[in-house]
Amino acid sequence: MDTRIYVMTHKQIAPIENDIYIPLHVGRKGKEDLGYQGDDAGASISEKNDRYCELTGLYWLWKNVSCDIVGICHYRRFFVKDEQILEKEYVEEVLKKYSMIIPDSRCSEEGSMETHYAARHDIEDLLLCGEIIEEKYPEYTEAFQVAMKSNLISMGNMWITRKEIFDAYCTWLFDILFEAEKRIDFTKYDAYQGRVMGFLSERLFRVWLLKQEYSIREEQVKMIETKDFLNDIKGMQLKYQYMKTTLKPLLQIYDSYANSIDSVKSLAEDFYQKDDFEGKIPVWVCWWQGEDTAPELVKTCINSIRKNIPEEKAVLRLITLENCMEYVTFTDTVIKKFQEGKITLTHLSDMLRAELLYRYGGLWLDATYYVSGNIKDSLFEKDRFWTLKYPTYIWKSDITQGRWSCNALRVPPKSLFARFLMEGLWVYWEVNDSLINDFWMDDVIALEYETFPEVRKGIEECPVSDASVFELQKNLNRKFDAKKYQDWTQKVNFFKLNWRMEAEERTITQELTFWGYLKEQL
Repeated sequence: MDTRIYVMTHKQIAPIENDIYIPLHVGRKGKEDLGYQGDDAGASISEKNDRYCELTGLYWLWKNVSCDIVGICHYRRFFVKDEQILEKEYVEEVLKKYSMIIPDSRCSEEGSMETHYAARHDIEDLLLCGEIIEEKYPEYTEAFQVAMKSNLISMGNMWITRKEIFDAYCTWLFDILFEAEKRIDFTKYDAYQGRVMGFLSERLFRVWLLKQEYSIREEQVKMIETKDFLNDIKGMQLKYQYMKTTLKPLLQIYDSYANSIDSVKSLAEDFYQKDDFEGKIPVWVCWWQGEDTAPELVKTCINSIRKNIPEEKAVLRLITLENCMEYVTFTDTVIKKFQEGKITLTHLSDMLRAELLYRYGGLWLDATYYVSGNIKDSLFEKDRFWTLKYPTYIWKSDITQGRWSCNALRVPPKSLFARFLMEGLWVYWEVNDSLINDFWMDDVIALEYETFPEVRKGIEECPVSDASVFELQKNLNRKFDAKKYQDWTQKVNFFKLNWRMEAEERTITQELTFWGYLKEQL
């Protein structure tokens, strides 16, 4: 399939090691040749770049390019999937199910698209577009009004779709903009505000979308230079090497007692266990401030876990700042650095799960996992190791490469896996006052995986999970689709959500969203 994503740029950029990304020199007419395809060949409005911004590239693609799938990004703004630019295979697979990929929607700080525009530009220009739509495309008038009152915006004029859909949008868009250009007085604007056609198009895109019946997939957009793609991977490797160096003394101790590691006393063993878990296996969830004050999404997730664990085999234990020391000790250094603000609650939760899993074993789930159905009894078999893992890497600079997930772990008590993880995190803070990597737990597990055959065997024998784990998060604010939900829940019953998302129970047309549906279930 001929898939192309054009990178709009006005300057030289570092090469992208991916053939589907093609630099397009926008506003090239009369400018120095950068060595890229320019938007001044064939049918062109390149000379209007000061008003139309990247739209001169959009116009050129519409009039001059023939391919199956076409996309637009910018020299420092890309669609990313878990910190890496989208790959050809991923794009084509997504567009088998969806009509287009667009940037993840943002909520306007000012309350509506109209007020958002008015706070930054001349609102009269946007209202003029509404008048032109009423004249030329009256069937879009209601969509324009709805979009103006909505608080959702999509910035950047970025999307990926089939070429025929792309062409249909351009036909509509440029007809409106060319008419608006005739009526706008550009002499009142400085160079920045003179880019008005680009600003308007970002808002008109959502107007057009509202009238379409296309299925849409939102993806994250990240500000990143092309040279930084490779740097992410190098940075991951350097951080891992730093962790290996930091934990070398601990590795030497483990190596000395390779055949009798149980003879090495752990600091975590000198502790009186107060909770017998009713003779069942603990399911650990942590929300430091307590369930009562948790965000609504977190409360919903915790309730879903509570509802779906097998009562005869497992029991939920919610860990908070108030009760954590009933279950763990931490080291004096960890406590001191936490009190000094060097260790955050997020870092502390990493050490909490490691110590809990070493002392008691059980199932750790982050408080943002939604469980859609009964958790299988087999997950609570004695000596069971389990984690969510995936057939391919989540992103290229992710050291896990999809092999484990720190936020979903089932570990037997006193395991080598949990012990080295716990002690590795402790040792790190003995010699450091800050983290060089937010994914430090993954670095320690990667070291275990590399060092201990027992740990490697447990991870490799763990069954592969379906990537549907992330589908609810991507679609949380979309109209609820019973068939899609059924398809996902037949493959998995753990779904990773994000409590920082603005979750809406209804769409702008007052239809139930996936989030609204989840809330109704509990």
